[in-house]
Amino acid sequence: MNKKTILKTLVIGLIAILGISGVTSSAISQTKQINHIKPVSMPYWSDNFDSYANGQFLDGGPDDGGWKGWFNDTNAGAFVVDNYSNSAPHSVEIQGPTDLVHEYTGYTSGIFNYSAMQFIPEDFLGDSYFILLSAYDDLGVTNEWAVQLSFNSETGLIESQWNGETMSYTVGQWIEIRCQIDLTGDWLEIYYNNLLLAEHAWSDTVQSSGGGTMAIGAVDLYANSASPVYYDDISLEGEAPPAADLDCDGSLTWTDINAGATVTGEIQVSNIGETGSLLNWEVATYPVWGTWTFTPSSGTDLEVGSSVTINVSVVAPNVKNEEFTGIVKLVNSIDASDFCEIDASLTTPRARTNNIILRILERFPNAFPILRNIINL
Repeated sequence: MNKKTILKTLVIGLIAILGISGVTSSAISQTKQINHIKPVSMPYWSDNFDSYANGQFLDGGPDDGGWKGWFNDTNAGAFVVDNYSNSAPHSVEIQGPTDLVHEYTGYTSGIFNYSAMQFIPEDFLGDSYFILLSAYDDLGVTNEWAVQLSFNSETGLIESQWNGETMSYTVGQWIEIRCQIDLTGDWLEIYYNNLLLAEHAWSDTVQSSGGGTMAIGAVDLYANSASPVYYDDISLEGEAPPAADLDCDGSLTWTDINAGATVTGEIQVSNIGETGSLLNWEVATYPVWGTWTFTPSSGTDLEVGSSVTINVSVVAPNVKNEEFTGIVKLVNSIDASDFCEIDASLTTPRARTNNIILRILERFPNAFPILRNIINL
């Protein structure tokens, strides 16, 4: 995962030079000016792990709430357990090979609190990590680390990497980790048990290289082969961003289409919301008949007044003389109540009939009712 290994000797040496303990380090952190970022409390996402079955393995499955292993590796998932919990009955166990990830989209501006309750047992051994990434993908192409906290049993310290701020951690109790994130002002404050541990620009990244993405991309709970650490009541809260408003337009009507033929159409998706809003959208449902392709099928950060064209391709059902109808539904990915629907219809032609018979029937429209019924006129 390219996570930087801590030089424990530097930490121990620093403690010896200062002649202070990890507890004193916590006290030093308290002298910093705190709460530059005003806490906010509008919920966007949360998980207390109580909706999963006890013993369920979170590894990217359809019932795993968006949790998966790093790089989508099923071996890096985590178990839901009931031996510890901050809110009964469940928590998630991070141990051994666990490298558990949850991605987020649409959080690109505004002020947010990312909070997690953590329990470190008294017999904890190893070096376990709490990580937030500003950008993440399963191939590792865009990954950027914004927060990386190391909990090291050998030193008894939390370290915020890579700037090296430390304080002691608490065992045997549920303690809150809170990251207050200002994506508009590019600032980050990290709190442990309501004590300020570190603060710096969100875009610094843990490599202190700068240029980080202004977004909340993912959380990563990384065991690094350590013994179990437990997390519960994880949440992302924030101020109300300008509201996006999805609008769409298009025509998906095809007539006299040969069975099995491919037809095309277009849908226009627009953001007609508040100034400054960004729309994340996706195609939610479409008719079950035919074979449908949407290019693109989703999008993010569509600005107000902007639109995108979806190219629609449908392979007609292999059925003659039939009319098919349905609806294509597009939704705002952040607000499911914001959606629009496009009617869709397709008709296939009748089987060919002798042209002479057709001309006779057209000339005498009230004649030969039985024949008309046979050929479905």
